[in-house]
Amino acid sequence: MVHSSGPSAACPRLVLGLMPPGATPNSFRPSGPWCFAGQEEFFPDWEDRFLFPPEPLCRADEAAQAAEEAQALCADMIPRVAAQLCPHWADLPESYWETLLAPWAIVVSSQIVERQKRVQALCAAWGDSPLAVELLPENCRFVFGSDQDVVLHGALGTEFNHWLFSRLLEAQWPAAWRRITLPELERHFSREEDAPQTGWRAALKQRLRELLLRLPFPRLKGMSLAQALGFSLALSGECAGEDRGRSLREAFGSEATGRVCALPLDPLPLFMAALPESLRRMEHPPTIFPPPGKRHLRVASVAAYEDAEYRRFLAVWRAQGHRLAYVQHGGNYGQIATACATAMVEFSQHAFFTWGWDSYTARGLGKGEGPCWLPMPYPQLAGLKDAWQGGSGRLILVGTEMPLYAYRLDARPTPLQMVQYREDKQWFLEALPRSVQDVTYYRPYFDVPGSLEDAPWLLPRFPHVHLCTGPLEEHMLSCRLLVLDHNCTTLLQALAANVPTIAFWTRDVWPQTPEAGAWLDALAEVGIWQPTAESAAAKVYEVWDDPLVWWRSEAVQRVRRDFCRCHARTTDGSPAHLWILTLKRLMK
Repeated sequence: MVHSSGPSAACPRLVLGLMPPGATPNSFRPSGPWCFAGQEEFFPDWEDRFLFPPEPLCRADEAAQAAEEAQALCADMIPRVAAQLCPHWADLPESYWETLLAPWAIVVSSQIVERQKRVQALCAAWGDSPLAVELLPENCRFVFGSDQDVVLHGALGTEFNHWLFSRLLEAQWPAAWRRITLPELERHFSREEDAPQTGWRAALKQRLRELLLRLPFPRLKGMSLAQALGFSLALSGECAGEDRGRSLREAFGSEATGRVCALPLDPLPLFMAALPESLRRMEHPPTIFPPPGKRHLRVASVAAYEDAEYRRFLAVWRAQGHRLAYVQHGGNYGQIATACATAMVEFSQHAFFTWGWDSYTARGLGKGEGPCWLPMPYPQLAGLKDAWQGGSGRLILVGTEMPLYAYRLDARPTPLQMVQYREDKQWFLEALPRSVQDVTYYRPYFDVPGSLEDAPWLLPRFPHVHLCTGPLEEHMLSCRLLVLDHNCTTLLQALAANVPTIAFWTRDVWPQTPEAGAWLDALAEVGIWQPTAESAAAKVYEVWDDPLVWWRSEAVQRVRRDFCRCHARTTDGSPAHLWILTLKRLMK
């Protein structure tokens, strides 16, 4: 049964979830672009026809402050969540709970802080206007199987966000609005790959995965098993130096930093509603004693963000007094102006191996001394060094994810800025001559819930442009010209491989540190980076007849080599020996 209360029913409806079929701009107001997720075909030109409230966190300083507030909330809530999970939680070291819960808790705290900022902006803009608002009741139930389910169906899920908006709005309800309470609902989310697998093959595969993750240096992307075993052997001795791992409470907590998000309600029920079953059902050790002997170091895989059991293994390791290190696994590290989840999970450990940079001045790094930054040639990039061959004659345009919910609070475009980002693809392709469109292949991001339509939106507008499928690396290494419309891992891989590359994005909506901005200026001077879609298309037109005349010029190659030394370092031959020497030095 639907219950309503408040002013007259004859007022526009504010939509928190999905826009209902047949909704018109005169009678319905979307709370954000997510109202059209998955149903853009039913609302042509929705981005121009409907009125949207002002969007918060468009300025880099506001976004950075929100990220720091989310970090403080995360650090503050970890002990409270731990008390809900385990009756003897206080008997276990703080490092156990922080290692176990931080990768999940920072996702949840980021949602709460961002949604609260959005609710405040919404109430400030439309709080005096009579609106009817459908709220989901408090007793809705969402069952998430894993950390990934919390991201895909919680942070990016329409129904969970509707419920979260409902809780935040209820606590600061504008008097002019009319409340409509919807029936309670229950949803279960679990990925098929997370379901228990039967049979000896599945059991063997799972066991092998567990064994590989428990290597002192697990096999990371682009790394051979032989390299992982050699690096693990280098970590077999004692780690004698002082532990540089940080307490999240002391580095990020509200008492330490003074950062507090003014929430109108107790956040604990919000956290518990987003708790995955992988954590809810986990058994915890009765006690954890430090070993009587030596302290050791291990490198953690990024699987720690998704695999709760692996994270429990790392949490016990840290609680015993051992050390952890992480390795950069993608682009934007050392470049973006605000770090949020990475700062808490990866940068708060004993050491962090980078792809070439040795300092970082972003917001969100917390109080106290950061990790030991160790610039290294990463094996994945080393395998790509000067690997471009060309030959296909194609232009490859590569896009990235376009979430309609802001689910990470590092320096990225807001949801409405994502709408503009998508339109930039159109402006770029429109500015290309027909002859180039005929050999252009668009590589979309993989499908993610709660996101803008990608290839289905773009390709019908350009019938001569093709869909790029299969492994991206193969296309990249054989293309005539690579075009990137965002700052990403592919840019670092392409420059390491010496692929003729043009990149463009709106600088203000992908904020970078001053040091990274200087590198962008250097790329712009030789034409690799362009400030707009139209200027990127003009550069394509300029060099298309023979891209190598431009790309192999001394000016371009000098900037490319200098950039790679800082952000995509490679070496001649295998980097394994240098890694082993560095790991052994780190142990002293």
